[in-house]
Amino acid sequence: MNRRSLLALPGLAALARPAIAQSQARPVRLIVPFPAGGATDAVSRLFAPLLGQRLGATVVIENRPGAGGVPAAEVVVRAPPDGLTLLLATSSIHSTAPATGANLPYNVETDFTPLALIGASPSLVLVSTTVPVNDLRGFIAWAKARRGGVNYGSSGVATTPHLNGALLDSLADLGMVHVPYRGTGAVYTELRRGDVHVLLDVPATAATHIQAGTVKALAVTSAAPTPLAPGIPTGEAAGLPGLVSETWFGIFGPAHMPSAVAQRITEASNAAMGDADLRTRLLGLGVEPRAGDGNALAAAARTERERWTELVQRLGIRATD
Repeated sequence: MNRRSLLALPGLAALARPAIAQSQARPVRLIVPFPAGGATDAVSRLFAPLLGQRLGATVVIENRPGAGGVPAAEVVVRAPPDGLTLLLATSSIHSTAPATGANLPYNVETDFTPLALIGASPSLVLVSTTVPVNDLRGFIAWAKARRGGVNYGSSGVATTPHLNGALLDSLADLGMVHVPYRGTGAVYTELRRGDVHVLLDVPATAATHIQAGTVKALAVTSAAPTPLAPGIPTGEAAGLPGLVSETWFGIFGPAHMPSAVAQRITEASNAAMGDADLRTRLLGLGVEPRAGDGNALAAAARTERERWTELVQRLGIRATD
């Protein structure tokens, strides 16, 4: 009896299928490292039902917030590599944290299986309306003329807004002062007053303030023009090559996943990302849809990690500061 005949037998055919397809009674857990109601949670709740449809399984979202995403990542690292426990990760876990020297109980390169890239969000260079410029070149000239007297705000030391601000400062040699806050909400308050001059933040958060006329957007940190920031030039187009930074979103599983299981999840994720309604709704959340396999996700994580590692080592930024 040949292989095709063997697989025609129901019992043996079930054994040949990836574990994720063997038991629809067992749901797929999608671990989200942020609380319900946040941007990443919103992405997960749009994506999960479509992923489930493509897998023929129920996808259950499990929020595990806190500690920079470490508890959520640990759940996945310790799970069996059967495709039933997945992580919706962002740059903060696989790129920013290791670059800034965070004490992690896992290795981001060897303890996970990258499965699919699903989206990315750049940052906007935002300045207070009290700053008398309307483009990035003008801001650079203005800041250089006031070296040491211009500051940028962030949501805390070693956060993405801090690193983005440090990147801008380093590339343009501005000598700005970093002022950390507990969350970007406080930074926007200070921007309105003019006590903070610049903030780099994601379009989803910045949009309301731009529309209200309380901040001005001078550039976007994407490598190419993005529908998330129509009419706003990239850093290179605005006169500062190298001002490139994106927060990516991707799906990881535990290490040592069987290739058939990993491929099935990758294909299901990419199929889900082809849904026009999902893409439109992700844009509404400030996330540019990206369909990519595990290699694309690993490359995105590695690129950001290398960029931030070089910066933090050169400037002495540490997550424990």
